Amino acid sequence: MPWRNRRAMVGVDTAIILIAFVLVAAAVAFVVLDMGMTSAQKAKQTMEGGLQQASTALQVDGDVMAYVNTSGAVQVIYIPLGVTPGTGYVSFAKNLLSVSVIAGNMSYANIYNGVAGVITNQNLTAIANKLGGSGAVAEVYFIHGNITPFVLGPYGQALLVIHLPYGLPAYKSFTVTISPSIGGAITVSRIIPPNNITNTVIDLG
Repeated sequence: MPWRNRRAMVGVDTAIILIAFVLVAAAVAFVVLDMGMTSAQKAKQTMEGGLQQASTALQVDGDVMAYVNTSGAVQVIYIPLGVTPGTGYVSFAKNLLSVSVIAGNMSYANIYNGVAGVITNQNLTAIANKLGGSGAVAEVYFIHGNITPFVLGPYGQALLVIHLPYGLPAYKSFTVTISPSIGGAITVSRIIPPNNITNTVIDLG
């Protein structure tokens, strides 16, 4: 075979080998790129889930109130709650919400007893009298915006009512931790002011 023809065949072989290398490199690059996109998507989903858990689904929607018993101590705490904008819906079903309280030197874990109903007139004293004699218990009354007997929708409002077995005297503090099924927990703390009139509802801010 003439030398020129042999050189031509070597050139073809080299071209084929180069094309094979290019194809393999392209395939490897595609696999690496695909893995990178998959990892980025998983990282995004993880971050979104973390943000959802870190953000609070509920917020305090008004002033915290309290009922003063016949001894001049706070016996019942009222916390108005609303759905945080952008959250959507929050369930107040008994098995999907947790309420814990630290009051003075006492602590009460998971005392939530579910939804008690809808408030037709906001007579806080009547609610306090209804809970009279109860131990440590927390209940929710929907004010407006509930889409089911247990679910509060956007811009809705609910009232968390907490009855303490022992009244809190002046200068004592309480901390309430509310943990819904979605989002992070919300914490509410207040200090009882002095010189409270008995059998009245006071504003704790």
